[in-house]
Amino acid sequence: MNAAILPFLERWALGVWGMVVDSAVWFLIGLILAGLLWHFFRGDTVARLLSGRSQRGVWRAALIGLPLPLCSCSVLPVAQQLRSSGASKGSLAAFLISTPETGVDSIALTYTLTDPVLTVARPVTAFATALAAGGAETFFPDKQAAPVPMSTEPCCDSDNCCADQQTGNRSTVIGSIKYAFTDLLGDLAPYLLIGFVLAGLVAALFGGELTDLPEVLRQGWGGYLGAILAGLPLYICASSSTPLAAVLLAGGFSPGMVLVFMMVGAATNVSTITVVNKIMGAPATVRYLTAIVIVSVAAGLLTDQVYGWLELVPTYTAGQAHAGAAWYDVAAGAMLGLLIVYWTAYDLRKRLRRFFLKKH
Repeated sequence: MNAAILPFLERWALGVWGMVVDSAVWFLIGLILAGLLWHFFRGDTVARLLSGRSQRGVWRAALIGLPLPLCSCSVLPVAQQLRSSGASKGSLAAFLISTPETGVDSIALTYTLTDPVLTVARPVTAFATALAAGGAETFFPDKQAAPVPMSTEPCCDSDNCCADQQTGNRSTVIGSIKYAFTDLLGDLAPYLLIGFVLAGLVAALFGGELTDLPEVLRQGWGGYLGAILAGLPLYICASSSTPLAAVLLAGGFSPGMVLVFMMVGAATNVSTITVVNKIMGAPATVRYLTAIVIVSVAAGLLTDQVYGWLELVPTYTAGQAHAGAAWYDVAAGAMLGLLIVYWTAYDLRKRLRRFFLKKH
């Protein structure tokens, strides 16, 4: 029993550590950039830019959302505030899609764990999806209530996702960087941990055997359908989906299928759909989901064609810590790993405390 378990645990641990080391430097750089971006794009600034009901507002919403470091949990309270501040349904739909599907942190992670083609395809697809969903909404009546003051109530289960309500001075560059390593990373940490652990588990369990799965599940329409069915109900943020994407690529899944999974999984889940329905209504929610699925699949098809034209094959060996890793990669990996564990434990403690307080 132990003879079988110990090698598996070793492969799993090395897999997780390898991906953390490979991705840490660029992810930490992306995190710093994310803090600086959020320093300039505050809630009131974004609300002002997204007001109005024209196509111009949709373009602005899609562009503003691309680099912002908000996942599909933390973007929801921001969306509610924007709607109350006068943002149109078209702008709101574009913002709700482009923001969680990508960000400077997840783009940096994609670059280190996959390849340049998928790194470019990810934000381009997010932008195209946001334009499609937001543009469609401009053709339908927008019966918007009069703007009301922004809520100051807690925005979700994790206090970290209330981006504009946290402590810390974001009026300075140092304060913004501190904000990135506390509030922003605190919001992402539990999902990053899940993403790395799950990716390491898949690599340890299957390894090269993923290539033995039927081709219909790994390539083409069967892969796209599986990615949609898996991604629609799940909560998986842009950053936490990337380690799993690297494992799937290394296991022979098509880049287009992986792109569809990353796009659909980041922009949709049961909670998101519920809130979108509340803010924009059922017909708009159906259009929102339809745009995500159609554009993501079209982008997946195009991405697979690009890989074929360029004769590219993903070569990242997911889950192997490289013996020749530079000292700064190891140091950054240790720092990122400790921060993820710390903020995950912090989040778990707060959730447990809230649970027991409600019980009593």
